[in-house]
Amino acid sequence: MVRKVLCGTVAIVFFVVFSFNILPTFSQTQIPEWIRIGVFYTDTYKKSSPVDSVKIEAKGTLFLAISDDKNFITIADTQKNNLTVSKDVYKKNSQEGPNYHVAVGRYISYKTAENSLKNFSSFKDAFVGFVNGGYSILIGCFDNISEASKLAAKLSGATIFSSDTMVLVKDENGKILFGFDDQGTRFLMIIPQKQNGIERIKIGDRWFRGRAEFKRIKGSDMTVINVTKLEEYLYGVIRMEIDPLWPIEAVKAFAVIARTYAVRNLGKHQLIGFDLCPTDHCQVYGGAVDGTYGEKWAIAAVDATRGEIITYKGNPIDAVYFSSTGGIPTEDSENVWRYPVEYLRSVDNSKEAKNSKSSWLFQFTKDEIKNMLKKKNIDIGDVLDIQALEYTKAGRVLRLKIVGTQGEYECQKETTRLLFGLYSQAYTITTDADVSIVDSSGKVKRVRISGQKILFEDGSVKRAIETKQAQDLIEAQSILPQTDESVYLSTYDEVYKSENVGSFENESQTYSQQYINVVNPDGSIDKVPLVPTTYTFNGKGWGHGVGMSQWGAKGLAESGYNYKQIIKHYYTGVEIEKR
Repeated sequence: MVRKVLCGTVAIVFFVVFSFNILPTFSQTQIPEWIRIGVFYTDTYKKSSPVDSVKIEAKGTLFLAISDDKNFITIADTQKNNLTVSKDVYKKNSQEGPNYHVAVGRYISYKTAENSLKNFSSFKDAFVGFVNGGYSILIGCFDNISEASKLAAKLSGATIFSSDTMVLVKDENGKILFGFDDQGTRFLMIIPQKQNGIERIKIGDRWFRGRAEFKRIKGSDMTVINVTKLEEYLYGVIRMEIDPLWPIEAVKAFAVIARTYAVRNLGKHQLIGFDLCPTDHCQVYGGAVDGTYGEKWAIAAVDATRGEIITYKGNPIDAVYFSSTGGIPTEDSENVWRYPVEYLRSVDNSKEAKNSKSSWLFQFTKDEIKNMLKKKNIDIGDVLDIQALEYTKAGRVLRLKIVGTQGEYECQKETTRLLFGLYSQAYTITTDADVSIVDSSGKVKRVRISGQKILFEDGSVKRAIETKQAQDLIEAQSILPQTDESVYLSTYDEVYKSENVGSFENESQTYSQQYINVVNPDGSIDKVPLVPTTYTFNGKGWGHGVGMSQWGAKGLAESGYNYKQIIKHYYTGVEIEKR
């Protein structure tokens, strides 16, 4: 038996109309007043997802409005401070399908449609809807067209309406106040009444300044967007990206940089309906800062630099930034990404303030490395060695090679850190197969023991590869890294072959671990593998290393730099303009 589901009784909504331009197009001579930030949306990085329903809250009343991304018109005061916006679907037994409504009348405004609701007082589930480009009275929620048609036949001029882009606005009791569908050309917006001159709205479980906008692509859940003033957006960026209680000149420098980044990257997510996301893919945005840690300082830094952006040859720069370098210089853009950028040059960062990522260490076993590579569809067999082939002048790994039993893999630039999830490209690699040696010039250095020529106990110099059979030796020498240098142990007295030696299996070339015993000056013995079993990455800093170091800005501010000097230190040849 097909059931008719009533949507609930009608709540009276009072009519108000305001029309404003909300998002002027950005040009090189102005900064937009408003910006759109995604809250719930389709995210390939899985940090967010669309929703089928979301709660909206404010301290004062909530207004209904219609937006076309550039302008908006306010249509009604709901006299409610708690609403729920959901996609219009019929749900039954955990399944969902189309919701059918009976549409009656055609009205030129929300007010005239609302006034006509009294003519349908016998229907407790009638509500105003914006459908087919205008206002109508919608009655009922039906899970099939047959039941809806029975009602439509009793009403003069009635039609059946159902849409997979429609959204519903409900009060706290689930009564529908408004239905909206304009097929993706205009969108529902909810605007909170101002409190002390500021709009504050709660979207889900987080407060924001500004208002909420809802976009539903055909058949999908809703994308929910915070439409906020650009300057107020920056309040919520500062407290998430840096400590707002840092020296005020550092915070002001970051305010200008964050504003420039936002202006330069407007529309980065325009294909899914907004400008920027609230994650580190763009800039981390925490919503409203009211009453939060460092609120006054964050607001003061933004307000003191209002309208200022960084330009190069008259255009807003790509104001990239990162956490720290560990005191080494910043990096030229082409050593991390693809192209050189004139204003993103390596600069001194020795004044950087100490922080938790000034130095760091990651350690992985060879099997963990192998599994990490496989997850990235890189299969070179058992890992034999990892070598930093080239460093930048600033001290970051530029080229990295991984040697395996079934091939080699080489990468460069930023991939050399992302491959293993390291904090930065600034690192060196040590292993449990490293020993200290003295080369022919008398210089002490750490090297992998495999393939080196070592001074043995009997006074002979042998290559540090010991296997049971001659054939195994040939195979090992063809795979393991080699050197032509004759080297002698510095830290150790002598090296000799372990009695417990494995070998290569001829058919599969699977490696069985081999060790050499090293006698220390105190007589103790270290068992050193010929092929590393663990790799230790000793590094400095956190982030890509291009542009401004956040901890570096703190250090410069503590040294007496003002915010403009800090900016011009990190971005070469730029200007700071107020627009």
